[in-house]
Amino acid sequence: MAKVFKNSNNELRSGWKLACIMALYLGITLVLQIVLGMVLGIIFMQGTSIENLNSSINNFIQHSSQGMFLAQAIDMAGFLIALIIMLKAVDKKGFRDIGFTGIGSNFKDLGAGLLFGAVSFTAIFIVLFATKNISLQNNIGNPKFSSYTFWGIGLFIIVGFKEELLSRGYSITALNQMKRPWLSVLISSLMFSALHLFNPNVKALGLINIVFVGILFGYMFIKTNNLWMPIGYHITWNYFQGNVFGFPVSGNEAHGIYNINILKDNILTGGAFGPEAGILTTIVIAIGILIVWSMPKREVSRNKGYKMYENI
Repeated sequence: MAKVFKNSNNELRSGWKLACIMALYLGITLVLQIVLGMVLGIIFMQGTSIENLNSSINNFIQHSSQGMFLAQAIDMAGFLIALIIMLKAVDKKGFRDIGFTGIGSNFKDLGAGLLFGAVSFTAIFIVLFATKNISLQNNIGNPKFSSYTFWGIGLFIIVGFKEELLSRGYSITALNQMKRPWLSVLISSLMFSALHLFNPNVKALGLINIVFVGILFGYMFIKTNNLWMPIGYHITWNYFQGNVFGFPVSGNEAHGIYNINILKDNILTGGAFGPEAGILTTIVIAIGILIVWSMPKREVSRNKGYKMYENI
């Protein structure tokens, strides 16, 4: 019976680890959301009737820049607590062991990722705009800044860190018990895509592209031996998609400095799910994988106190 839960090295099997962290993450986040709801209820109660209190709170969380940021911050807090519990109590590891290394020696990877993500999505926008698959409410020379422009930076920083720590850092490290790194990357990418299954306006190509981008991020992780490049790419891809160019982000409504007036629903644009459900994203991700393939493999640094991926 013990073999069901533990491998030959007496470690909890990776599938159970992933199930545990997800259960902890969801449970802790639910508790924090309840606390947040109570706090907001006290705040909103002073200017809202009891009958409208719940709708006022939901409207703040879902349709205001500050509320959306706060919801993501609570989600991040729940995830970090779950991650720390798993790393300390189960894995006996630290953040360095899942690729979250010091920024001081890896700031170039973060910078490269930020630039890579921004350029990649800007290329998609240029193609869609040039082919008249989209039109803008405001012209290129007249950007319209709002609270979403600034709160969105913090929001997508949180999303980038949380999703990369979970879907690349922890998941790939746990799955690498199999000593088959590319299978670990593939499984973690499928799981990453599954997290978007219930997003608004979901499309099959969108889910496939999310698998592909998960593979790209996993490849970055393998090549650099840290999470900073995929974190950077993830942040600017989402931010430029939603808060710069105004496209839906994985089906979720966005508010950009350029907002879409007409978005044709076809295989190029991805329709209401956004360009992540379009073939241009597939092409850009493929190019990204080739670029990462051309990068030299980063050797594991043995004098900085962390162990990573000797077997990859």
